[in-house]
Amino acid sequence: MTNEDIKKIREMLEFLVKQKISERVSHLTGTEKKVYDLTGIKGQSELVKTLNVAPNTISNVWKKLESEGMLIKEGKKYRKVV
Repeated sequence: MTNEDIKKIREMLEFLVKQKISERVSHLTGTEKKVYDLTGIKGQSELVKTLNVAPNTISNVWKKLESEGMLIKEGKKYRKVV
């Protein structure tokens, strides 16, 4: 397999992942969507203030989205898959 083949496979996989995540995002509740949209931009304490929700709410949404493959946990922080 050449590097060009690997590059094409990667591009196709990224496209499919983005498509699946986009479909899933459209089914999130209001708070879940806001948390998802701001993940990687704001930390948990900023999200609590911005969204006026409890810290547990943010943690629970992050855990749920991680279990669904939409977020990746890196240390104590989360980031979007794509």
